[in-house]
Amino acid sequence: MRLFICQHCRNLLYFENRQCQSCGHRLGYMPRRGLLTALEPRDNDWETIAKPKAPVRFCANAEFDACNWLVPAEQPDPLCAACRHNRTIPDLSEPVNLEAWRKLELAMHRLFYTLLKLRLPLADRRQIRHPRRSAGAARPESANRPRQWPDHARPDRGR
Repeated sequence: MRLFICQHCRNLLYFENRQCQSCGHRLGYMPRRGLLTALEPRDNDWETIAKPKAPVRFCANAEFDACNWLVPAEQPDPLCAACRHNRTIPDLSEPVNLEAWRKLELAMHRLFYTLLKLRLPLADRRQIRHPRRSAGAARPESANRPRQWPDHARPDRGR
């Protein structure tokens, strides 16, 4: 995992940091730029020191201290590129669930950091059209063929 530098005081920062330990600036991760940036308050949003005059806000999961990623202020979706992939979250009124969820989110954000660095697609469940879910969709030709098993996994192979 890459180390970052605070744009305000040049202090060393880690991917998970929410605040600079030296100057106290609030920090947020800009996934499109791959940059952890210091922030300045601006009206109801934030302004990044790395890219001024581009208002941003935190992902909705920052409310639970589970995410430090930024989204453009004009983006209608309240969740960042990583948090949009959550299908289910636990009951956060239970402290043990909240702590476990934060740990899971940290791991997931590290995964998405890597996926973005590798320039892999991040289509979430709302962006993918599933042929079986749409009415009248033709069944793929491969679905009509018998399943091809690798030799080591064939069901008729004795163990």
